[in-house]
Amino acid sequence: MPESTADRAITIAVPIRSFAGGKERMSSALSAVERGNLARCVSDNLIDAIDSFHVVVVTNDTEVEQWALRRQVEVIHPDTSGLNAAASTALSWAARNNRTQLTIVHSDVPQPRALSRICEHEGITIVPDHQRDGTNVLSLPAHLDFEFTYGSQSFARHFHQAAAIARTNRYSLRIVHHHELGLDLDTPTDLAHPLASYALKDLTR
Repeated sequence: MPESTADRAITIAVPIRSFAGGKERMSSALSAVERGNLARCVSDNLIDAIDSFHVVVVTNDTEVEQWALRRQVEVIHPDTSGLNAAASTALSWAARNNRTQLTIVHSDVPQPRALSRICEHEGITIVPDHQRDGTNVLSLPAHLDFEFTYGSQSFARHFHQAAAIARTNRYSLRIVHHHELGLDLDTPTDLAHPLASYALKDLTR
């Protein structure tokens, strides 16, 4: 019999490289201060949306770590820099700590309300971005041996790897194209999306 949600040890991992040094592709539209405030605002919104789950922030950045601890969120440190290393560190941590399911979500998803439904699904779930190029959310059993390959066209790579694992291990595999979870804030064009409007207030504070 499948485990109930209450019985499953679900962790959501949020890799954050930094607030101050991120969002370089928005430099034509936002100052460095505004980009940092945007990153912090969207990260705050994400933590608010998932605070009923066990959450870890994956970072080596002192400012991000202090922010996470103020939010009473556990912090784990990746061995090296980069999103793939952060995701691998989170998966290894989840396996060592007897977690059942790990969900990795980008910190720049401005509307994460539907994330709980992704986390509660057993097996593997992938949510691509709107262009079906990147991987915004990836949820998988914590004990899997999975190679993360974030970056351009990561959705296709993650899908093919997940499909092979699902066939071999008889896991379910879901691809969820979601109008909210598929949006991430990477470029000035993304800022014009109605779902991102809340994050643009008081960017200079």
